[in-house]
Amino acid sequence: MKYLHTNNGFTLIELLIVIAIVAIVAGLSLPVLLTYLDRSAFSACQQELSTFKTQVLATDNLDDALRPYNFGACQVGGDGQPTQSAVADALRGDFEEGSITLVLDTQRQGVQAQINAQGAIERVTPP
Repeated sequence: MKYLHTNNGFTLIELLIVIAIVAIVAGLSLPVLLTYLDRSAFSACQQELSTFKTQVLATDNLDDALRPYNFGACQVGGDGQPTQSAVADALRGDFEEGSITLVLDTQRQGVQAQINAQGAIERVTPP
C-alpha cells in the first residue's frame, strides 16, 4: 500500500495573512493601551494625594508636625516640582500668592494632576 505524503505545514501566504491580522489588531489596540496607561498614572497620583491629604488633615487636627511622606506616583520635591509642604498647603487651600492651583507631574510624561482652590485633585488636560 502506497501512502501519499502531504506537507502539513503552513504556506507563506497563510503566514503573511496571520501576521497582517496580528499587526492590525495591535495597531487598533495601541491607542487604547496608551489611554489606559495615562489614566492609571493619574489615578495612582490621585490616590497618593488623597492619602497624603488625610495625613495632612489629621496632623492639623492633632496639632502634630507633618512627617515626611514618600511620594512615588506624583513627582514631589524634584527639579521644578513643588515641595511636600507646598502640596500640603495646597490641599489645605492655601496657595502661593497669585496662584489658584498647584500642578504636579505624574510618572507618565504629559500626564499632570492639579490641586484646585477647594483642595480637589483633577487631571490637567493638555491644550
